[in-house]
Amino acid sequence: MTLRRSTAAHRRTQAIAAGMRIFADQGLTTSAVQQVADEIGVSQPYVFRLFGSKQAFFLACLDELEARVRAVFREAAAAYPNDPMPAMGAGFRELIADGVISGMWLQAVTAARRDEEIAARCRQLAARVLEEVERWTKAPPEDLARFAARGALVMLLQPLGVDLTGGSQAAVDSLRTERTVS
Repeated sequence: MTLRRSTAAHRRTQAIAAGMRIFADQGLTTSAVQQVADEIGVSQPYVFRLFGSKQAFFLACLDELEARVRAVFREAAAAYPNDPMPAMGAGFRELIADGVISGMWLQAVTAARRDEEIAARCRQLAARVLEEVERWTKAPPEDLARFAARGALVMLLQPLGVDLTGGSQAAVDSLRTERTVS
């Protein structure tokens, strides 16, 4: 049996997948980078060599987050070309169900408060995602704003364990019910 070494590109892909999960839970920390290294079977300095810095690694994870969201929206638009927005919302809720995307985004906006490069990347990501929605839906600005607001709402509610399967309105209704029960 011959051992095959992974290429840097393969290790980079592995690191981003692990990094998204770990950063989502731990934030932008050196210990998170060490945990990624341990998970993919490399040294922490090798992870830094793959990306150049902890911040660059985090930004690469944000790029992957954007790619995943945009892919969900493109697939929904292809499946429902006449009215893709409901399918985009449903696909988005499914995408964030495991907590990785929402956790990563919440960590990113937290880091953005003290890091202008991360803040700029977050703004760019949000703008490109909205551009994607606009391209596929031809929605007017007020509908895009509502769609973005619902997306932000589900990103905030998912980590709290609120059931999002029925959509954002059902999630809000469940909170209202919980309020009256408590």
